[in-house]
Amino acid sequence: MTARAEVRERHTAFLRTAFVLAGLIHVVIFAFWPEYVPSVYELPAAAMEWWEIEPERIIPPVPKETEPPDIPVQIAAGDDVDDDVTIPRTLVDYRDFLHRPVVAPPPPDSFIPFDTPPKLEVSAEPVYPELARRAEVEGMVVVLVTIDESGRVISAEVATSDSSVFDEAALAAAYKFVFRPALQRDIPVKAKIAVRFRFSLTG
Repeated sequence: MTARAEVRERHTAFLRTAFVLAGLIHVVIFAFWPEYVPSVYELPAAAMEWWEIEPERIIPPVPKETEPPDIPVQIAAGDDVDDDVTIPRTLVDYRDFLHRPVVAPPPPDSFIPFDTPPKLEVSAEPVYPELARRAEVEGMVVVLVTIDESGRVISAEVATSDSSVFDEAALAAAYKFVFRPALQRDIPVKAKIAVRFRFSLTG
């Protein structure tokens, strides 16, 4: 047997013996170790003193003395008034109202109620703009038209447009439309509806 093999065998035997001894020591320790009984921790008693504190009091400041208002004197139209009698100035400066900007009235409500919608009777085709025709541009324009009690279009405005080149043609055609007026409880009323104009080269 070589020296290396002998050292390896002794080392293995030494480790085996050490593991066995360590196991026996742990068994003995756990066998004879006293059982642990936890105890409840109590805070040490300390003398405590209580002090009653009054709530904070806020004392309002003393109000300033004001002079009593002048007692108005009623006089007749024909009575003479002394020269030392004056009219006290009011708190409102009326000259301020002359320099205030004029506020425009709010715009009218765009919603006009009706229970029977208007019905189209006469329509008009928009004129295709020559510039758009040459450029081969197509698109659609939505026009909001206001129809009066007689069925005529009294106002029109562009709501959406694919290209501004079609706006004037769409508005011009919208004013040529004639409708049967809208009804609210069988009474002709104004109405506001959307009209679509499609500009297409293919027809």
